[in-house]
Amino acid sequence: MRVMSAMCAVAAIAAAIALTPDASAQRRGNQTSSVIVVNFNRVVSDSAMGRDMAAKLGQVRSQIQTEAQSLAPEAQSIEQERSSLATATRNMTADQIRNNSSINSRVEAFNTRAEQFQRRQQGLQGDYQCSEALAGLELRNALQPIVRGVMQSRGASVVIDSGTTQSFDPAVDVTDTVLQQLDAANRASTAARHAISECAAMQQGAAGQ
Repeated sequence: MRVMSAMCAVAAIAAAIALTPDASAQRRGNQTSSVIVVNFNRVVSDSAMGRDMAAKLGQVRSQIQTEAQSLAPEAQSIEQERSSLATATRNMTADQIRNNSSINSRVEAFNTRAEQFQRRQQGLQGDYQCSEALAGLELRNALQPIVRGVMQSRGASVVIDSGTTQSFDPAVDVTDTVLQQLDAANRASTAARHAISECAAMQQGAAGQ
């Protein structure tokens, strides 16, 4: 089963913060155009909270991979039944299969079993993606006030992720400052396993607002 790396959360974090006008600048009619740059990849990989998040997501990933591996015997059994049915229904039309109660029962049972197995596989992958998304959201929420505070102290109206620009003046790189302030907050990540249904419920709630 393919699962995403914890570092995938960086894109969502950067997208939520980068290129966002400071509220005070908006009130001033965007008269200032100062820019600061943050290496969000480095913030996630080097900060204590980011490392804690990655370690905890690694534990979730290992747990899910173990569960996915335990499905291997069922996957093999399903493939064997698929092959057996293919042999049994060779040269039979759809109508002939439906009219053969024995074969039709096997086909229906197989389809139900295969669909249930696929949902289990998708559920495991969805659990990891949901767990990663919620962990990334927590880190983003911790970073936002810090980045905005640095923006205000620098008189900046825009923050750009260094990964989206080819060159910039090192003087506008505030990554070290953001890192230091995040670490000074001494926040631990609460990353843990979350079922995909939790994220689905959150999305439905957001859509209904």
